[in-house]
Amino acid sequence: IGQEILTRQANENWGSKVIDRLATDLRREFPDMQGFSPRNLKYMRTFAEAYPDKQFVQQAVAQIPWGHNVRILDYVKGHDEREWYIRETIKNGWSRNILVLQIKSDLYRR
Repeated sequence: IGQEILTRQANENWGSKVIDRLATDLRREFPDMQGFSPRNLKYMRTFAEAYPDKQFVQQAVAQIPWGHNVRILDYVKGHDEREWYIRETIKNGWSRNILVLQIKSDLYRR
């Protein structure tokens, strides 16, 4: 979905409310499913932009829950640092709260 948003925004320009329209369309098409809020779709867009390498996404990023990915996107800006936190989360089985604690304590740099 994130990649589709990036494509639509490139074709229709950012100001065309792509995310809001897509959120409305997805909620109408799949009324019993959750996760299609504009806020969540923005995370999906950011996710697709942050991780263009689909192989990396399938091998590493997909192994941690969506909530963990969202926190990493919120708190970590550099690609290498994001990748490190993802791998450490997998290796150590960190909960979301522990992940955030490790990020806030700047474990990557220590």
